[in-house]
Amino acid sequence: MNKNIKKLSKVLVRLTTRHFLIIDAICFAIAPLLALEIRLDGILNLAPYLQSLAVITVLFVAVKLIVFYAGGLYKRYWEYAGLEEMTQIAMLIGISLAVETIWFQQLYHLNNSPIANLPRSLPLLEAMISFLLVTAIRFSIPALERWNQKPWKVQQGDHRILIVGAGSAGTSLVQTMERSPEVGLHPIAFIDDDPQKFRKQIRGLTVVGNRGSIPEVVRSLNIAKVIIAIPSALGKEIREIVEICQSIGIPTSTLPGLNEIMNGRVSLGSLREVKIEDLLRREPIQTDFEKVLALIGGKKVLITGAGGSIGSELCRQILKCAPAEIIIVGHGENSVFNIQQELEKILSGNKKNSKTQTDITRVTALMADIRFRDRLEYVFLTMRPDIIFHAAAHKHVPMMELNPPEAITNNVRGTKNLLDMALKYHVEQFVMISTDKAVNPTSIMGASKRVAEMLVLQAAKKSKNPFVVVRFGNVLGSRGSVVPTFKRQIAEGGPITITHPDMTRYFMTIPEAVQLVLQAAVIGSGGEVFMLEMGEPVRICDLAKDLIRLSGYEVGKDIKIEFTGLRPGEKLFEELFIPGEKYNRTKHEKILSLGNASRLVKENIDQEVEALCQAGDRNEANLIVSMLQQLIPEYIPGYSTANLHANTAKETTDTAKISSAASIQLEKDLPMALANDEFRMYYQPIVCLQTSQISGFEALLRWQHPNQGLLLPDEFLPAAEETGLIVPIGEWVLRQACSQMRIWSSQFGLDSPLTVSVNLTSKQFFHADLIETIAKILKETNLDASSLRLEIAEYVVTENSELAGSVFLKLKTLELQVQIDHCGVSDVSLTHLYQLTRLKYGRFDSLKLDSSLVSGLDASNQNLENIRKIRAISEELGMGMIATGVETSWQIAQLKVLKCLYGQGDFFSKPVEGSQVEKLMGGMAVNS
Repeated sequence: MNKNIKKLSKVLVRLTTRHFLIIDAICFAIAPLLALEIRLDGILNLAPYLQSLAVITVLFVAVKLIVFYAGGLYKRYWEYAGLEEMTQIAMLIGISLAVETIWFQQLYHLNNSPIANLPRSLPLLEAMISFLLVTAIRFSIPALERWNQKPWKVQQGDHRILIVGAGSAGTSLVQTMERSPEVGLHPIAFIDDDPQKFRKQIRGLTVVGNRGSIPEVVRSLNIAKVIIAIPSALGKEIREIVEICQSIGIPTSTLPGLNEIMNGRVSLGSLREVKIEDLLRREPIQTDFEKVLALIGGKKVLITGAGGSIGSELCRQILKCAPAEIIIVGHGENSVFNIQQELEKILSGNKKNSKTQTDITRVTALMADIRFRDRLEYVFLTMRPDIIFHAAAHKHVPMMELNPPEAITNNVRGTKNLLDMALKYHVEQFVMISTDKAVNPTSIMGASKRVAEMLVLQAAKKSKNPFVVVRFGNVLGSRGSVVPTFKRQIAEGGPITITHPDMTRYFMTIPEAVQLVLQAAVIGSGGEVFMLEMGEPVRICDLAKDLIRLSGYEVGKDIKIEFTGLRPGEKLFEELFIPGEKYNRTKHEKILSLGNASRLVKENIDQEVEALCQAGDRNEANLIVSMLQQLIPEYIPGYSTANLHANTAKETTDTAKISSAASIQLEKDLPMALANDEFRMYYQPIVCLQTSQISGFEALLRWQHPNQGLLLPDEFLPAAEETGLIVPIGEWVLRQACSQMRIWSSQFGLDSPLTVSVNLTSKQFFHADLIETIAKILKETNLDASSLRLEIAEYVVTENSELAGSVFLKLKTLELQVQIDHCGVSDVSLTHLYQLTRLKYGRFDSLKLDSSLVSGLDASNQNLENIRKIRAISEELGMGMIATGVETSWQIAQLKVLKCLYGQGDFFSKPVEGSQVEKLMGGMAVNS
């Protein structure tokens, strides 16, 4: 039977226009007869109607064939017929019916009408029958094709595919697979989070559940691969799906995101492996293409650094806006040649199509180093650009830290030369690509870009033209990104090297960044610094873990992560605004305007900049650092450049001196920090893993340093220990946390109060006045003592057992809760801790797992064993257990198996200020 169906399918596919005309004519000739029989209830004596039926049949056949032919129905290829084709048939039948009805009525009212004995409803019945016959014949072709490609007909060696996303993209993907059985991908079922689709069938495939059902579906249906077909999905959703698939070891692919599709880089049907960009995917950027086209169309556009990652993408997107000429400027011959060839190829492809404005765009490639003024003079004299996009710069932080003269001559002198030419040759618009590293810079690179920003803003004052700066963070896929480095290290078998576990960066894809640059160019009127909305910062350590997993390896087992320490000039986090800058929302939701940026620039900086450039020419590294500090008050050098080429031993000594110098500066700033209220309290929820209810918060101290930005405790508490301010700071933290908890208790009317946890250092815990201080604060804030929970590090308890026991007993007299933090670092400390808590101190309220145990759950069986041991101790002693560092749903599932009741980490929420906690309470249930 299947062979006969396949033969019939092949015959139908080969039908030509002539064949369809003949078939349609036969159908239309039969339709009036069938309609008349239906109208007369199947009692048909042809004799009285024969002449009338012949007349009307000829008329109807002629009308329908003419309408169908004029309507283009015979130009269709029916193997891929769908809703659009059915709609067209219905529309043409409707037009035919209208024409036939008019003719029928005219003939019907004639004297001695040849059709007077026919029922008036005949045209309508005939049209319905014609529609059914025509659609049945045409749609039998794709139906038979689908029958021959049913998912149960999987051949040996073929892949059974589970598709996540039963929307238009998923449906199109199924159609593509069905039409190409030779690729060996056979769709079996859909997964979709929409409950309305559950158990429904789409193109013959059943929606078998939501993303949580993936493990069960993969096992029951013997799935070989999962494909994510949700181009509009955000990175968080993609991450959750990938984590589920990785937990059961099933390969995962995806369709590209909407940004990639809209930028023309890929088509909707392009399948590929999941990339790191997918996990960081955000909502597509809304681009006002008409205004960008009005800005660039017909203009001469010069792009510096056009061979780089940002510059080349600028070229691609600007080409779509039909400029008169794109002038490519760069000093790397290979990269300039590559982008020139790419643009020429696009233009050649456009010329094969109908003539458009894009066809007249010229591409001119010029080798030029912006540091050489005479060469730039020639470029401007001959090209006369209207608009400049300045993307040329040295951006590698550690390399520029080792080569300050190169950073100054390229980033500062090069920008100055370019601006001088722009003013001289009356350039209409100038857009400089800057970086978030120019904000409160700690590196030579960041400082050099900040000086370049100041030069652009000064030129804007002089020209009164829209000369603007666009600032943004790291871009994924650029040559300076960490991603290529991590991929190379993974390919080499590891380890991946990261400077610091807490390092965070803002990330954006290259097309996203360039889209917003072009939008900022439209918005700019002159003298503004535009800051692109970068979203949430990403931990570099998390990025590395994601890349390892996406490469098919296990973190810590196959590929290890090593921390090497901060490099010269690096910051743990990037800032977005310089103190004193005031930013406003623009017409575009993703772009902020720092409107007062020009007023923060000195009136005349030309002489200082020229002196700086001369120092660069003379390779005077120390003088460069000194002059940058004078030009940029917020610049704090990451280290002294006096010993750039010292030997390894001396470098180690110098690093210690640098750290000491930084610590001394912080020690000087700490008293002012207390006096000026520069400290901030952040809170992170502690959540019941079974119910997702918030049971309490941990209070986290931060220092909003006026020059260095937001500092973590590890960065300034050692300095506080040295100055003796550690105790006053601890008292401040306790008072703030208790006051905030009292406000929450009153605000939310909780029946049983939440708890707030405060972590104490060794000196704070053993201070003689601790008990009296806490009692005083509880009385002042009118807070119930059971709402306060003190955290003491495990090593403090085990290394100072007698003294710790004494303090513990005094704290318990206040009816406070006390818990041990950072549990499980070693087996020895666990054993010691067990003996101490059982024999001497009485019962602690809870144990808190060290975050390394949770983050390493997927990398080490030893971590799993340690958690089991801690759980056994906590059960025997009647203590609770809290897991910290929870980041994934997979970790939560493992912790539930281990019977851990509470969790804390970025999976639930990153630390927020007290005023933002209400949002958390709105998003999660609260114990009450």
